Formats: sequence, structure tokens, C-alpha cells
Amino acid sequence: MQRHGSSKAGPGVILWDGFGLQSLHSGVGRHAWDLLKALERAACSPRIIPSVPDLDPEFSPYVLPPMGGWPQSRIKPWSLFLSTQWVKRQVRTHDGPCLVHGLSNYNVPAWKAPQLRKVLTVHDLIPILQRKEVSRALGLYLSYQLPRAVAAADAIICVSRWTENTLHEHYPVSRGKTVMIPNGWPKAQEKSPRNPGSHLLTISRMESYKRLDLIPAILRNLPAAVRWTVVTDARGLDLLQSQTDARLVVKTRLSEPEMQALHGAVDLYVHPSRLEGFCLPAAASISHGVPVIFTRGSGIDEVVGEAGMGLLPGDSAAQWAEAIQELLANSDKAGLCQRRHQSALSWDDVAARTRALYDKLGER
Repeated sequence: MQRHGSSKAGPGVILWDGFGLQSLHSGVGRHAWDLLKALERAACSPRIIPSVPDLDPEFSPYVLPPMGGWPQSRIKPWSLFLSTQWVKRQVRTHDGPCLVHGLSNYNVPAWKAPQLRKVLTVHDLIPILQRKEVSRALGLYLSYQLPRAVAAADAIICVSRWTENTLHEHYPVSRGKTVMIPNGWPKAQEKSPRNPGSHLLTISRMESYKRLDLIPAILRNLPAAVRWTVVTDARGLDLLQSQTDARLVVKTRLSEPEMQALHGAVDLYVHPSRLEGFCLPAAASISHGVPVIFTRGSGIDEVVGEAGMGLLPGDSAAQWAEAIQELLANSDKAGLCQRRHQSALSWDDVAARTRALYDKLGER
């Protein structure tokens, strides 16, 4: 096998586990794609273990051929078992160091070898913090697997200080292993000159803690001229499409150009979710000069900073509507976003920090 992502000091083989890379519409999938392309620009191209079926087609050029005799499955424990078999084969058939990186909060193998190094990216601990608001199977599995993944990892990337602090609190063994590398931001975009309006945007899948059900109640408290577009998954569509308010438009599975055009067309991004490890849509909106209204108390606080306004988790729909109107009336919205964007990392910055971590582990 050709050694991808090699450097004199770093690992000879870099493998990414495929779990979480099934769709670019998910936070993990989007993170992985933007990081992968930035690493490729830095002459470091990991290969992806096909531990699950139906990876997003965009990842196809980087995916290793399936391992004969081992069927793929979306079931998390089996997927991790299959990934471990891949890692074992790579270590046993190639000289030199090997690094495996799980990008989906839990997915690094427990198996050990002298030349093997393991990196885990933790985006958030929401399934642990909100056990009653995720599936029982997911909560039980992560309660079992996450502490084992944290213990097995040589290094743990956290995408926000909130995620890092939460990880330290729940799993003290993670102290000394973590490095905070935030997600990268898109390049700043010039907003097209147009008359100011009242067009709101929310991008979120349907989970109870995301609070999509708050959107119709907020909208009822807003002036008739306000329009609201929600981009969501099939479950979110089922929840919101029954609303009779014509000002609410619900969309699913938009292409990247369609998403970019939508970010550039709105006036305010609204994110009622109680918890976020980072919130890539908020960063994208700010990059387009669109400020953000959000719920305070998690990683999104670090993302938005001065480019928006945070509300408390217990604030009412009427209070959300009041804050939205206040921020819409702010004449310096573009300036707030520009100042925040100036301090943000690009994906090339993130790739440089990630590769530096890979190289450091390869030296051990």
C-alpha cells in the first residue's frame, strides 16, 4: 500500500474510521470533509476504513477497498469491530508507525500494538448529558464505549473549550490527553447589496434538545413580514410541515450551492438548540455576514461571541421574538460578524494543527 500522509517524523500510515462519514449533511460528516480537503492541500491524505456501508460518495477517492469476508453494518459495535480488524491488518502488513483517527466521538479500537497511535475527536457529550432525549440504545452504548475510547486514545481532539471541560468533568482520565482544535470557518463572503429584510434561517436535524418545536411559537410572536426557512431532516420535516403558517418554509437535503445561496439570502440565523459542541451552521452564517440568535450555555457561545445574542434555556417564545427583532434592527450586523470572523481559524489552520498532532504522535 502506498503511504499517504507521511512525513519524516510522522506516522507512515494514517487511517480514518468511516463511521460518521455517511453524509455531508451531518456535523461529523461536514467536519471530516472540510478537514480532509484541507489536509490534502497540506500533502497529507488519510485513507478511510469502510467500516460502515453507504459512505457519502464525496469520500470515495479516499476509501480503502472493502475487506473480504467481513460484512459492513450500521450497527455501532459491529462497525467498530470491523474497523479494528482493518487496523490489525494494516499494522501487521506494514512496517513503521500507523495512526488511526476516529472522528465520531467514540470510535477508536481498544486493540494495542507498539507502533499504533490513536486519535479521537470528541465533538460533544450530548448523548451522555441528555440521556432521556436520545435513543435508549445510543445512550447505553456510549455509556459503555465512550470511557473505553477515552482510555484507549493517545490524544483527544476537542472542537470547543466547552467540550473539553465537559470531557474532563465526566472522564478525568482524559486530562493530559486533550487538545482543543476548533472547527475551521469558511472564507468571509461579501453579502449582495439589497434592501434589509426579515428572513430567518435555522439548520438542524430533529432531536428533542434541538427544540425545533419552539420555532412555530416564536414565529407567532413576530411581525407578519418575517419569513423563516428551516433546513432539517425527514423527522424535522414531519414535525414542521403540518404548520399552517405560510411564512414558515421547511427544506431538506439541499446541495452545497443551495446552502451557500441560502446563507447569503437571509438576515438572521436562529438556533434554539439547548446544547451544541460547536455549531458549524452558526460559523457559516457569520462568515456570510449574518448574526446569530442562540441558546447560551455550550460550545456555540465560543463560536458566536460578539456576532449575535444569546438567550437563556428557559426564555419564552415571546422573549426569543423580542431578541430577534432587536438584532434585526441592529445597523452594525455586518460589522459584528466581520470582527468575529477575523479571529476565527480557517480549515487550513485546523489541518496544520491536526497534522502537527499526527507528527508528534508519530515521533513517540
